[in-house]
Amino acid sequence: MFNWVASRSDWIRWSTFMLQPVEIDPRRFCRESRSWEARSDVSAFPRLAHEFTQGALSCRVAGRSDARGGLSLQLTVRGEVELTCQRCLGGMRHEIDIGRVVHLARNESELERLDALPGSEAILVGEKLDLVDLLEDEVLLSLPLAAMHAEGECPV
Repeated sequence: MFNWVASRSDWIRWSTFMLQPVEIDPRRFCRESRSWEARSDVSAFPRLAHEFTQGALSCRVAGRSDARGGLSLQLTVRGEVELTCQRCLGGMRHEIDIGRVVHLARNESELERLDALPGSEAILVGEKLDLVDLLEDEVLLSLPLAAMHAEGECPV
């Protein structure tokens, strides 16, 4: 099962290791209303470790299905990370607070239909989906293009 929640002591132990891919069958995950959770230092996420100097994230993915057979994932990522300011090259705190629903499309035409709905986000899924990759994508897409302290806060 994918219902893993780290305790405080696991957080310390797991934070020194890279998270392994968590591959799921996305349709089954949603139909069975499964969920997956992890709390870890950003250094445990393979791609995020290159973007942040420090920080921790709490992540949750919950599968859902509606009465018409539509499948979606509720993604939640929260935490605080440290980015490098592009102006002074010093560290700056950045809050991550992502909460969104991503609809799962079975084919290109369904993807186009779902994307056309107001406020809808959709992805095309195959037989497998890596939850760690999906969460990393969401975090990376939420970052500012050029991280900088607010005006007057830079020591430069």
